[in-house]
Amino acid sequence: MEGRQFQRRVLSVVLILIVLLAAFASVLYNLQIVHGEDYRAQSAVKIANWETVDAARGEILDRYGRVLVSNRATYQITLNTTMMGNEAQRNPTLLELIEICRENGQSWTDRLPISTEAPFTYTNDTPLARETSEGTVSLTDFGKLLNALPLGKEVKASLNLPDTDAAARADSLDDLPQPPAAEDVIAALRTYFEIDPSWSDADARAVIGVLYELNLRSWNIDQSDYVFAQDVDIDVISGIKEHGLNGVSIEATTVRQYNTTSAAHLLGRVGPIFSEDWSKYRDLGYSMNDSVGKDGVEEAFEEYLRGESGVRVQELSTSGKVVSESWYTDPETGETQIPKPGDNVMLTLDLRLQEKVEQVLASTIEQLDSVDKKGGAVVVESVKDGGILAMASYPTYDLSTIYSDQTLYNEALNDPLKPFNNRATKGLYSPGSTFKPLVGIAALEEGVTTPTETIRDTGKLLLPEEEHYPYGDYHPECWYYRQYGRVHGNENLADALRDSCNIYFYTMGHRLGIERIDEYAQMFGLGQYTGLELEEAKGRVAGPETSEALGMEWYGGNLLSAAIGQDNTLVTPLQLANYITTLVNGGTRYETHLLKTVKSSDYSETVYEQEPQVADTLELDPDNVEAVKKGMWEVANDPDSSIYRYLSNLAVEVGAKTGSAQVASDQEANAVFVCFAPYEDPEIAISIVVEGGASGSNLAQAVAEIVNYYFSSEENMQSVTTENTLLP
Repeated sequence: MEGRQFQRRVLSVVLILIVLLAAFASVLYNLQIVHGEDYRAQSAVKIANWETVDAARGEILDRYGRVLVSNRATYQITLNTTMMGNEAQRNPTLLELIEICRENGQSWTDRLPISTEAPFTYTNDTPLARETSEGTVSLTDFGKLLNALPLGKEVKASLNLPDTDAAARADSLDDLPQPPAAEDVIAALRTYFEIDPSWSDADARAVIGVLYELNLRSWNIDQSDYVFAQDVDIDVISGIKEHGLNGVSIEATTVRQYNTTSAAHLLGRVGPIFSEDWSKYRDLGYSMNDSVGKDGVEEAFEEYLRGESGVRVQELSTSGKVVSESWYTDPETGETQIPKPGDNVMLTLDLRLQEKVEQVLASTIEQLDSVDKKGGAVVVESVKDGGILAMASYPTYDLSTIYSDQTLYNEALNDPLKPFNNRATKGLYSPGSTFKPLVGIAALEEGVTTPTETIRDTGKLLLPEEEHYPYGDYHPECWYYRQYGRVHGNENLADALRDSCNIYFYTMGHRLGIERIDEYAQMFGLGQYTGLELEEAKGRVAGPETSEALGMEWYGGNLLSAAIGQDNTLVTPLQLANYITTLVNGGTRYETHLLKTVKSSDYSETVYEQEPQVADTLELDPDNVEAVKKGMWEVANDPDSSIYRYLSNLAVEVGAKTGSAQVASDQEANAVFVCFAPYEDPEIAISIVVEGGASGSNLAQAVAEIVNYYFSSEENMQSVTTENTLLP
């Protein structure tokens, strides 16, 4: 009995094995005999795809290691139409991709200058061509594409060009009387791109916009790769994966992450290489689809922040699936091209101080009782080396949203206060009475006065009898006499600085002459570039040459206005801070700078350390410097000073000078203020300008807040000694 059961079991196992072997043989027969040729052909066809992989950009940090700008991992969508088949297959794939984006609120790149909804109109004034500065006509990218596509004369319409050989040679357009209407262009493109006639106008226009971008590149009009969408939401990625869209790739990438809303004017942004800049970047080894720093720190330190891109080689099947991938190895050098992250740039900025300065500036301007208040700027500079500790411009903007939200961008662009303008480096203002310390040190250095000599203020300039009066009937008044009908009496240098006595400085200006005033202004860096790594205005100092350049007549009396910081003198807030730095440190004029040090991508090495750069060394007599500093101390600490109540009880003693610069007879004057601290051993110099602020004394409280914050926070930062410690 047991023997028969054993035989049956063995027979069952044998039958199962026979069935399995038969099935296996059938599969092999199907693969090798029936479809062998098909699979052999497919295996032999592999599409090589070379892909540039961008390296992560270096981080930007403040002087204490707080991260200002970093990178955020994200995804982007790229298209490869060679994988999408013919038009009948490609167009529905593109529309399906667009529908997924629409459903999830994802934007995509579409620069076709025609409205997205019917009735179609051009979205700018010159959709096909623009006139160049030389008077010839140059096609836009849209015009070049229409001229290149084989659409016939109904689309390749003339721009009604002037009948000149230069214009005819430029772009070879058909000489038709009028350019085509936007609706006619869309109709012709629907035919050319074989768009399904049953599709709505909106769907057709959306797909045409994508095909426009793709054709710009295939016709070599725009050389950069086409990234369909950037910073893609996970829902969009899921939708694309579910639909299995051929030729649509999702790639990991990074975008800039702004970890602060401060320092927008300094940090700058990253963007694509514009065609007009391509020759410069091509010579530096960039590819057309690289992103570069467009302004601010991102542009200034591009050489450090930029990483080295890698090259990935992919083998794709005919269906577009990745079969294998590897990093490209240069056969000559043997070097594998793997992405290398950029270096990290540490700035001289103190983020917490920067935030405080921006808050104080905004609050000061918004609270001023002035109908003409507009904007302003603050600079805090290190007296020891010219490093910029804080630099604020008002109004400002948020880098994390301004360039990604078209509405916000347009509002800022059209704002009459021009928030994109960095007033600290490019705003030009008359220094007013903040120029008087310069005239004071010049008079002492040139020996035309002494710290103890007194000049009598009688309300109007009346030179001593022994001095020739060369100004005819022009006897300028002191502001004190003009405003209050009172006089300062006898004033020495310190008193004159405290009271801002015009008569004293008119007299010093008369003794010095415009040539020597201009010489000292240049020595102190006014009307000169400061050396900052960012774009800055040069400004100018009043004098005969300046007047001639402006097409104006220079009269002797202009000297008196120039001596009190008026006339045609225009300087930046950055120059004012640098001038005070030079004065109070004894005459060393440093180039201003934002770069502190550069660290390797993993922070393990110091790539570059910024050393102080001396722009000029003034051989100033220390006694003369102390005499001017004493006058600025009185501005802040003498009970008779108008700002004594704000500055006399700070964390440290300071020296200061107020200024008021008239702009126009029907407008409030600009308020100007300079300060240094501490008085005995200066560490920082501060300049602040507020448009329409009326008087520099209105800014004293703002400066007091900045000084107190700096010296209280400095004590808190003394415990930070670790080289690579990153702060929250």
